This record gives sequence, C-alpha cells and structure tokens, in this order.
Amino acid sequence: MEKQKKELSIEEAYQLLENAPRENKELWIKHSVNVAIVAERLADELNLNGKRAYVFGLVHDIGRRKREHTGLRHIIEGYNYLISLGYEEEARGCLTHTFYAKNLVKPNLIKENTNLTRTEIKFILEYINKNGFNIYDKILQIADNMGSASGINTIERRRTESMLRYGITDITERNLRGIFNVQNEIENKLGYSIYTIFPEVADNITKTLIKDVVINLK
Repeated sequence: MEKQKKELSIEEAYQLLENAPRENKELWIKHSVNVAIVAERLADELNLNGKRAYVFGLVHDIGRRKREHTGLRHIIEGYNYLISLGYEEEARGCLTHTFYAKNLVKPNLIKENTNLTRTEIKFILEYINKNGFNIYDKILQIADNMGSASGINTIERRRTESMLRYGITDITERNLRGIFNVQNEIENKLGYSIYTIFPEVADNITKTLIKDVVINLK
C-alpha cells in the first residue's frame, strides 16, 4: 500500500513563516502572502485545488527563512527544509518556481553569484529534468511574478522591479520570454487574461508611484 503524502495545512504554513529565524520578516511575509493569494485564485479559476496552491505560495520562498540575500541558494535550502519536515509537494515548489522552462534551468544555475555548489546544481538539474513542471508549478511561477510585498502587480512591473534590484544579465531576456510563455499557456487554458481576475492590479498601480518601484541605482 502506497504511503499517503504528508500535506502542509494553511495554518502550519503560516506558522513556518512566523517562526522563521530571520530578522525584518515583514516584507518577506507580505510577498509570500500575496503570492499565495494569486496562486489560489488562479487555481480556483482553473478548477484546481486553490487551498493547496495557497499553501505552495506561502512557502515557496521558505528557503529565505534565515536570511534575505541568498541568491538561488534559497531554492535548495527551501527544498531541503520542507523535505526534512516530510512535505514533498511543497518542497517541489521551492525548486520549480524560479525556472520557466527546462532549457532555462542550466543557464540560471551556472550564472554568477548563485551561491550553489556543483553537487546542488547537479541535483536541481536532474530533479527538474526528471519531474518537469506541472500546472501548480506554472501557477506558482506566475504568482511569484505578480505578488510583491506592496501588493499584486502586472508581471511586467514586477519583473522590471526585479531587474532594477538585481541587475540585467544575458539570461534576463530569456527569463522574461519564459514567464510570458507560461502566462500565455495559463491564459489559453482560462480563455481570458489573468488580469481579469485581479482588480487589485489596477488599484496597486494607481496607489504605488513609480518612485516606490524604482530602486536607487547609484
């Protein structure tokens, strides 16, 4: 008889966020909650399990539980942490939310400042090559590119904020095309724009001035 997989509840997921040992958790938790909101709503619209998607959103960045600036290291730390607690499906999202296609995995893993060991890079490559991306992975990718600490944004605005914060590399354009391909796939399934179900996007853009988005580049 196959062992039933352990599932993280919404309450337990919130507890993991609250108990994280990092300082200045407020913005991190706000981002995680907004990602969860987007993921749940997209899943519901696709007739999937919205509550599970909400949990995946809450813990997708749990690898940043100890510190903020970990580069891509946060995806393996999150995966290992949730696996140690017995949550396999939730751990999966920690690895898959950062990549938008199989051919984007290696270029992102070998770029500078990933803070990953060769063994970890090999593991991530083999994991995604074997498992690919399911519909919840893709929902989480969209959600991570819409939910920020300040609210729910368009993918374009969120990606621009990220590029200004972390810089633009030779893989940036490919990643941008990758997330737009995922958006296109989701919208084809829905039959309408994802922004139709997120009135918060217009509200957030209206109240958030560009000076609040642009990072000081000096």
